[in-house]
Formats: sequence, C-alpha cells, structure tokens
Amino acid sequence: MATIRNTLRNIAFGNKSRPHPSSTSSTAAESELFSLPNAIPKQYPPLILIHLILLSTSLVLLPQTSIPHLPLPLPVRGLDKPQHPFLVPITARPVLTLAWACLGAVFLIPWWAASLRRWTHDGTLDSRSVQLRLAGDPHIRKDIWNACVFTAYATLVLHVVIVLFGAPFILYWPHTALLAMLLALYTVFAPSYALGPPQLGLPLLSPFSGNAVVQNDVWVRIFVECDARKPSERALLYPTHGAFLGAWIGVIPIGLDWDRPWQAYPLTPAAGASLGYIIGALFALGANLLLFFADADRLDSSGPADTTAKKNRKRKEGGQVKGLLTKED
Repeated sequence: MATIRNTLRNIAFGNKSRPHPSSTSSTAAESELFSLPNAIPKQYPPLILIHLILLSTSLVLLPQTSIPHLPLPLPVRGLDKPQHPFLVPITARPVLTLAWACLGAVFLIPWWAASLRRWTHDGTLDSRSVQLRLAGDPHIRKDIWNACVFTAYATLVLHVVIVLFGAPFILYWPHTALLAMLLALYTVFAPSYALGPPQLGLPLLSPFSGNAVVQNDVWVRIFVECDARKPSERALLYPTHGAFLGAWIGVIPIGLDWDRPWQAYPLTPAAGASLGYIIGALFALGANLLLFFADADRLDSSGPADTTAKKNRKRKEGGQVKGLLTKED
C-alpha cells in the first residue's frame, strides 16, 4: 500500500515538489515503479481530463455563438412540445452545429495527439514549447503533414461509408461531409500522428522511413485485433472504437417518430461519436490506472518476500563461509 500511496501522490502533484521530500530508498522504489510495463506518465491523467473538459465545452458552447445577420430559422419540428431554449441554437442549424464541432476538434484533437506522439516515441509527456519540439524533432513537420493528408483520405472514405449506410447522397451532402470529418478527427488523426499512417501507397503522403510491413502490422494489431500492449496504445484504441460505436448507436434516434428538433440528421450521430470518444478516453484512463496500480500492488507485495529471500541467502552464504573456516581450523 505504501507504493500505491506514493503513486497517487506522484499523479496528484505531477512535476511539482511534493509536501514531504522522499528519501533515497523511496526514490529508488519510485524509479522501479515507473519502469513497470503498465507505467503511465504523471501528466497523463490531468492532461486527458483537461482535453475532455475543453472538448465537451466546445461542443456545447460554440454552437451558442451568435452570428450577425444570420437569424435562427423558425422551428418546423416539435411544435407540440417546445424544447429548452439552450438547445435551440444547437438544433436549429445542424450544418452550422457540425461546423462548430469540427472547428473545436481541429484545435483540440491535434493538441492531444501531440502529447500522444511524445508518449509513444519518448515514453514521457513532459511539457515543451512548440519551438523546442520543432527544433528537437526533424520529422515532426512530415508527421503533421502525413496525419493531415491521411485524415483527409479518411474523411472521403467515411463519407462514402455513411452514404452506403443510408445517408442521402445529394440532399444532405454538407451534413454527411461534416459528420465524416468529425469522425475522422476523432478516430484517425491522433493514431496517424502518433504512430504514423499505415503504408497503403496513397499519393501526397511523405515517404515512410521504416519498415512498411511492420507499420501496417502495428495498425492491424491495435485497431483490428484490439491488442493494445502498452498504455499509450490503449489511449489510442479505446477513444477510436468509442467514437465509431457512439456514431453507430447515435443513428437509432433518427428513425424514431418522435418528431423532435434534436432528431435532425446528423445531430444524434455526431453527439454519439463525441460522447463515445469521451467515454472511450475515460475508459482508457481507468484501464491504464487499474493495470498500473495492479503492477504497483504486485511490486509492493513482492518487495518484502524478495528482501526476506535475500536475507536468507546471505545468512546461508555466511553459514557456509563459517563452516569452511571451522574446517580449516
């Protein structure tokens, strides 16, 4: 339990100085703790929570922004049961609501993806300025370009998939395009920036310096086989699957005959994708913390046993030396 208490104290205070300075033995124990297979950086819990809070706030507050010379249209659905005034700007113009959601994701998803890239490559989430990142990593510009281009390809593919699943082909094409873009930002940008996009021979992508077969196998292992072996891979996998599953479930209310303004396409799939992304990120945080504390508990439980074994071994070796000295005498 002492190791778990130290772990919680480290996560709570991050890089700040703790109230009680640790001794040399506790420092060695902490270094051993953070070298475990499921160890997570201290900055991971606060960073992911800040990211999700900002994303949720942008999804709710940005559509409330009033635009001059663009009045809200008169409601055509749900006249028998008026909705709450807070929901009126969100449901009145679904295209504009999706545009605001994509704008918020464009600013917040790359920020979190940059943290995941540092975690995947360096194993840390230390804060650095943009100038230091650009100066210290010669491949970062190429990775940003590849992530943006691959996200654009994913947007086109998702647009086609959504149409094949029943979305109108011509009448609501702006709605479908924005929904596909939001899904691509949630599911594709962060993995393609942190891991590098899969090597599919697509044009406009910068050449990959590593082994293309290994790169494709990593994508298949994580996102197809759902075999996330590290905490950073779980932080990529669960939000991606959560966004797809949420968008899938979010289609269900559209077919109901309630005739409510919030049932307009594509508000419910977009809300489901956003909620699924947030729940998936929280689930990844919980799974990583649970596995981390399980490793810490095993380390804490095995510590006294190892110490007793070492003492018994030293005592046995000392007895053998004394026996040899007695025989020589």
